[in-house]
Amino acid sequence: MIIDIHQHITCRQFPQFTRLKLYGGHGPFTASHLLRDMDKWGIDKSAVLPLANPENMDFFGVAGNQEVLASCRKHPDRLIPFCNIDPRGVLNHAKADFSLLMKLFKDLGCMGIGEICANLRINDPLCKNLFDHAGRAGLPVLFHLSPRQGRLYGIFDRPGLPGLEEVLRDFPRTIFIGHAPSFWNEIDGRLEPGQRNGYPKGPIVREGALWQLMEKYPNLYGDFSAGSGHNALTRDPAAGFRFLNKFHRKIFFGTDFFFRKDKPPLHLVFMRSALSGKHISKAAYKNIMHRNFERVFMRKRL
Repeated sequence: MIIDIHQHITCRQFPQFTRLKLYGGHGPFTASHLLRDMDKWGIDKSAVLPLANPENMDFFGVAGNQEVLASCRKHPDRLIPFCNIDPRGVLNHAKADFSLLMKLFKDLGCMGIGEICANLRINDPLCKNLFDHAGRAGLPVLFHLSPRQGRLYGIFDRPGLPGLEEVLRDFPRTIFIGHAPSFWNEIDGRLEPGQRNGYPKGPIVREGALWQLMEKYPNLYGDFSAGSGHNALTRDPAAGFRFLNKFHRKIFFGTDFFFRKDKPPLHLVFMRSALSGKHISKAAYKNIMHRNFERVFMRKRL
């Protein structure tokens, strides 16, 4: 069983938006394209994440809440809908009541919130309010982390992730799932400020904040999709395998490759080679590839 926690689809109703040179301009990638790729590479289920934050440049190119729900409803055995709720929603104040909106999305089948891309401080009162409601509603939140405010999408935090630690501590009922370069690059304790949003290479000599936060907070998880997660785990293979073996109950398999592919996703090749090379145990492999998702989202105790 393989469950991909991080996928997007483009708008079937408005395919002309995908011609824009945004996110690579790869062309339409509808639910039908996603399902064909899943069949080709042996992926059983995919969580489909809508984009709804105005910072996302191709707001109309990548499907929002309504189209994700409609597409997933047609393929309930394969596609799992998430919802996207902007922290500035419901009249943009720090005591906005998101409870009815979250109940609506849960009733419609959504299993989580994300990908959150609002370019606000992660400990901004607006974000804290959203996180509080998500914890009470039992909806995990998957966030894109950025290194600064302005000219980027994604919640942002300072080096060492002090804001993330604050919300992990303040909202213990809320499951936080980190993603993107500024999250995964904190695997390195010698990270330079200019490397936070890039793809640094070379050995990890000293463990970074991510190791400490993963160990200290049971409500922190990681989604190693896209180039960021793959780079963090492969730049120093020994450190990457050590991280996987230590935190295999806190990591989700994901790809975030929402364009048609002629080759299997790098993340799938990496995990299969890690297992075949006996760099990780069979139990760790199963946890990362599907059991963690089932335990956290489907409430199956494995």
